[in-house]
Amino acid sequence: MKITRHILERQECYLPLVIPREDGKNIPQYITIHETSLGTEKVPASKNAEHYIELLEHPKGDPRYGYHFLCGDEQVWQFLPTYVRTAHAGSTAGNSSIGIERLVNVDIDFDKAIKNQAKLTASLMHMYNIPLENVVPHKHWSGKECPARLLAGMYGWNWDKFLNTVLDFYESKDFFTDLL
Repeated sequence: MKITRHILERQECYLPLVIPREDGKNIPQYITIHETSLGTEKVPASKNAEHYIELLEHPKGDPRYGYHFLCGDEQVWQFLPTYVRTAHAGSTAGNSSIGIERLVNVDIDFDKAIKNQAKLTASLMHMYNIPLENVVPHKHWSGKECPARLLAGMYGWNWDKFLNTVLDFYESKDFFTDLL
């Protein structure tokens, strides 16, 4: 599977850099794992990738809000280059991390989507030399119970199993290679 690029044209979601490289780009030290919905209730089928792409392109709230990737069961989308800071984690330090959302609507195969999120995480760890201990849930930064289903141990997954899957992809060098 290749990453589908849907790079946002709007610049409001590009935050000032905290730790820029010499070329003025962000140096991500963390990867933050999200889900597209709060809570653990079933999410309507209408809350699909197109819905979240529309929200990113035309935000209803804070125009600084954004995230780098969205993982589904059959596709992974990239919205921002990984060197861009954006408001996704609820804190200055967290907003310097790479944000990876995962779709959780009723039409998604949770197992496949979470494996895509784990493979993407391993790919980014490799790309930026980010250690596994710097892969954190959104809750790490803000206290928000996100990714709720993963933290609640739903669908046969929990945080430890997710990290072990990331490590399996990392150690087997099974990476996405077309990242920005």
